[in-house]
This record gives sequence, C-alpha cells and structure tokens, in this order.
Amino acid sequence: LQEEEKEGAKEEYPELYKWFWRMYEMLLSKFTLYFSKTLFELGNKKSIRPSTTVQVVDYRAKLTDFCRKTRAHSATLLLNTTNITFVGHGCKLFKSQRPDQPQDYSDRFEVLHHTGKIHLHEPDPEDKKSIVFLYNDVITKNFQPYLYDDRKNKTYFLCILDENVFLSLTYHSKRMARETEISRFLDDFRTNLNFSKL
Repeated sequence: LQEEEKEGAKEEYPELYKWFWRMYEMLLSKFTLYFSKTLFELGNKKSIRPSTTVQVVDYRAKLTDFCRKTRAHSATLLLNTTNITFVGHGCKLFKSQRPDQPQDYSDRFEVLHHTGKIHLHEPDPEDKKSIVFLYNDVITKNFQPYLYDDRKNKTYFLCILDENVFLSLTYHSKRMARETEISRFLDDFRTNLNFSKL
C-alpha cells in the first residue's frame, strides 16, 4: 500500500493538460497587458494593481524596467481601429470609432498601454503622430521599423505584435537602427506574446 501511495505521489498531470495550463497563464498575462488601461479605468486601482503583477509574465513591468534601463522616454502599445467595426453585446465603441467626432487620422489608433516619464497614460500627441506615420510606412511600404527625426532629435522603434496591435519605443535622443539590446528586447517581447516558445 505504501509503495502504491509513493507511486501515486509521483504521478504527474498529462502533458496536454500542462500545455493547456501554460497557455491559459500566458493568455492571461498577454490580455492583462492589452486591457491594462481599461482595467485601471473601470476598477479600483488599489485592487487591480496587485492582480496585474502576479501574472506569470508581468509585461507592464518588463516595459517599465526596459525603459528605465535604456533611458527610453516612453513605450506605447497601440491598436489600429481603422478597419475594426465589430460591436457585440456589452462591447463599447472606442472613442476613435464614434462617427460624431471628426478626428485626426492618428486618433483612430487607440492607446492600449503607455509607460512614460512625463505623460503617464497617454503618449505626447506629436509622438503619437510620428508613431502612426512610421506604422503606415512599415505596413504599406515595407519600410524598416525605425525612424529618427533629426528635427526633434527623437528615435522611434516599432514592433508589430498582432494584427492591428503594435508596440513603439520612443527615445528623445539619436539611437542606431540596429542596437542589439533594443532589437533583442523587441524580438523577445514579440516571441513571448505570440507564444512561439510555448
């Protein structure tokens, strides 16, 4: 009987179950980032902040730490709502989709998450326009996901994460297009969010 109990204690969950559990944890981490702004706006910040930090991967903390480490001015996660028309039960339209509000083209890009030194929840309007400009060039003209604005001495790096979702890192200084540390971080960030190594 004791031997049977020992064997039972060693028994592990099936591999498929463990894979599903890892997928569940990664999805929860991913969409906690994608909806972090909404979660903070709708809920009690004191109760939501701990729940966002106990995920398997705290992407918000990763972005904040990397910005601090490389002295980035900001990290912005944007959603292109230009071609999104779905409205379901309980679904609220983004501000950018409301037809009664004539807006600049960059206003059609909804901010999902923003980490910045000065603008805590929204990117600087001029920075946002530059990011959207770069995004359109990358998507429509297959340009390099990098832009240095010599007039403003600002550098923008872009990383496409999902369809219509992209991340931008903004530096208020000149940075090289192929800086290893930045490129590696963006590649790893995208790989984790796409579950390529799950």
